[in-house]
Amino acid sequence: MTFKEKWDLLLGEKRFRPKSETNESDGRNTFENDYGRLISSAPIRRLQDKTQVFPLEESDFIRTRLTHSLEVSYIASSIGQSVENLLIDKGELDINLKGYLSSLLRVAGLVHDLGNPPFGHFGEEAIKIFFKDYFTSGNYTGTLSDIEKADFTNFDGNVQTLRILSKLNYFGDEYGYNLSYSSLASIIKYPSNSLKGNKKFISNEKYNQLPPKDREKHTIEIAKKKFGFFQTEKSTYKELNEYLELNEKRHPVVYLLEAADDIAYSAADIEDGIKLGKISLDDIEKIFSEKLELNKVKVLKKLQDLKNDYKDVKNVDDSLVIQKFRIYTQQLMIGSVVKTFEGEYDHIMKGQLENEIIDISEAQDIRQAYKTLQFKVFDDKSILKKEIAGWEAIYGLLNIFVKASESDSFIAQGNTLESRLYKIISTSHRKVFEDIEMYSNKEYKRLQLIVDFISGMTDRYAIRLFQELKGIKI
Repeated sequence: MTFKEKWDLLLGEKRFRPKSETNESDGRNTFENDYGRLISSAPIRRLQDKTQVFPLEESDFIRTRLTHSLEVSYIASSIGQSVENLLIDKGELDINLKGYLSSLLRVAGLVHDLGNPPFGHFGEEAIKIFFKDYFTSGNYTGTLSDIEKADFTNFDGNVQTLRILSKLNYFGDEYGYNLSYSSLASIIKYPSNSLKGNKKFISNEKYNQLPPKDREKHTIEIAKKKFGFFQTEKSTYKELNEYLELNEKRHPVVYLLEAADDIAYSAADIEDGIKLGKISLDDIEKIFSEKLELNKVKVLKKLQDLKNDYKDVKNVDDSLVIQKFRIYTQQLMIGSVVKTFEGEYDHIMKGQLENEIIDISEAQDIRQAYKTLQFKVFDDKSILKKEIAGWEAIYGLLNIFVKASESDSFIAQGNTLESRLYKIISTSHRKVFEDIEMYSNKEYKRLQLIVDFISGMTDRYAIRLFQELKGIKI
């Protein structure tokens, strides 16, 4: 198969069932149709009260997962337009498919964080630690296999995203949103199961220096850095992988999506930090002076020019300077990503690039400088305290519901504590659990129902429900 033929396949309209009829006047391509199915949905709306960096922040200026996702969607689409033009000029993409790649990336950017639990990556850690404690407590007598346990002890929001899109959001049948195959495959960053994946990612050079007995826990394949699907979505992934002929490698669009995500949050998180007074322009200038190499002269000059332009302007604070600086550095990173995509095209199309594009681009030093600044923001005490509160809520809710699920009365009709807790779970999740989810291990299904419910909560709802169930607030 040539790369042009591969793009024809990857940008096709294949779905798990035929899509509903549309009006004759509907001029949307298949991925714009997917975007329309998603943009008004409840999981998208819930992103407006999920943490990006600053939990439970009252300021309207500060980004949430929703505003972040919209920015990633736009940046990804912009990168897609540039790559699309490049591929058409090279004869690698049919002119009739113009607009398809950028639309696919627009969809992928919108949903890439859809499965993130309350309080972001700290919430992911709370779920993972809870199940590690649960399975190793000495009191566990359940029936889960090693791979089923690994699905919970390695919980990842990206994996949950595939579950939400393909099944969890009940839309009338077992196919969820019934998105195109490529829309679903575009958010599978790590196409491995939870035992083959979740290895420590290291360079080929370091891997070869390891003794054979230590290599099992390490990987040089980016696809095995984490994992991509739960056991309940194994058949879904198998169908996507086989039809799109991905050979258990990343969809090419994943590399571009990851770059767009990095570009969006690295600069935007610092802009938010400036607005809240967590860092200053002096901090930014200092870190960029230390970390920049290839782009040092022009980036520092731009920052200094912006500071000079607005230093004597009344009623203008540093947030305007950093907004303009963010736009400038993001433009540099976007251009560098497109250039690197062209240079690594063969490896990307074969799924053989074992790096993120931004990390091997000419803008890698800009990305690294922002990353260093992020650590300064993340260590702010106000953030840490709210994250700890979020951890306690998520861990506490899991403890309440998982304990209840061990009882036969959990899903039975009655007036027991356990059955009351079951009724608190959202009806759409219970619908999938009772009527849609065809999986043989009932214990696994019950635990996943609980994780589906808790990981789908907004930050404030998780805190409030925990307080209510513990009697702290009525």
